[in-house]
Amino acid sequence: MSASGPLANHLLTPAEKPKAAESDSKAAAVIAFFCVLSVLSSVFIAICMKSVMETGFPFPLTVSWIAYVFTWLFYVVIKATGFWKPDKNKDGTDKSMPASENIKVAVASIGSISFMNLCLKVNTVAIYQICKFATIPVTLTLQYFVWGKKTNSRILVSLSLLLGGVIYSSMKSFDAGKMGPLGVAFAVIAVGSTSVYRIFQETKQKEWGIGPETFQASMAGWQAVLGLVACFIIEGLPVENSHTTIEWIQNPTKYSPQLYVTLGWLLGVCVAALTVNYTSMVLIGKTGPVAYAVVGNAKTVLTIMMGIIMFPKDENAASIRGDIIGCSIGLIGGIFYAYFELCYKKGKPDFVESSCGCLVGKKVADWTAEKEAAAASKA
Repeated sequence: MSASGPLANHLLTPAEKPKAAESDSKAAAVIAFFCVLSVLSSVFIAICMKSVMETGFPFPLTVSWIAYVFTWLFYVVIKATGFWKPDKNKDGTDKSMPASENIKVAVASIGSISFMNLCLKVNTVAIYQICKFATIPVTLTLQYFVWGKKTNSRILVSLSLLLGGVIYSSMKSFDAGKMGPLGVAFAVIAVGSTSVYRIFQETKQKEWGIGPETFQASMAGWQAVLGLVACFIIEGLPVENSHTTIEWIQNPTKYSPQLYVTLGWLLGVCVAALTVNYTSMVLIGKTGPVAYAVVGNAKTVLTIMMGIIMFPKDENAASIRGDIIGCSIGLIGGIFYAYFELCYKKGKPDFVESSCGCLVGKKVADWTAEKEAAAASKA
């Protein structure tokens, strides 16, 4: 039986250690690259989505459906042209998840993207991004109570600090009149479905032994089908808007005088959505859903800055002040989280354990030993 995890590093021979260090460096470089790409694409899609709705196409669910179709067509084309091939089973057939699993993940995905877009429509860009902040404690709670994944107290404290910043900023937005009951409802559903979807992105890739491209391609068609049903019910019928998508199609220039500008922003949403989904699957597969959510700290700062610059009418002095203070607190919490999580995963004592061991009930080494024992029992 071979050892794995942090303790395995101590069992390497002197000749193997440089290779392991080089491998870790490459893995870190890959993660850093996808983190940057994720930040840029997430900021870009938020700006594009808001611009699409500002230029006369207030149908976020339909925009999401168009992005699903774009993603599905993208994988169909690159597979047909030979630029990409799905992961293979031992018998040479293409790997894919069963229909029931695809539907389960697609529903969580549609709930996440659709309600995040609805949240963006009725709230400010800052509140939209702050909702992404809130997925961190929700994801951690679901992992603990539903998936049985544990962590230590320092990580929980740092995430509590992050959550405190979210709550402060949200309360200021309430006081400033920038978040109503409908916005709250959309935000709650968006945060819950996003947390479940991110957990699925990690667990389903590992469960079915597929990479991020195959995972995305496997459910893209299901997303397009189920997304069409959702957008038709909500936006194809006179339910949520003063006019429907059917009325817009019949006379697009009436509602979007700058039609080509709207279509340009719409294309930007499609490209950014493809990039966001792919980078999230890569990062979640490599680091986990909570660590991926913490990357949102940088996204939040950039998105709020761009939102204030491009959509100043959505903000006032009170909401801007609340956003800055709340996100600063959240950013500090995120930095502490990254540090404690790194120490936890590497099996190394953090500064609290090193300097004030009496405050720590369970040492990192104890957690590591338990994880190694659990992994050995499953092997």
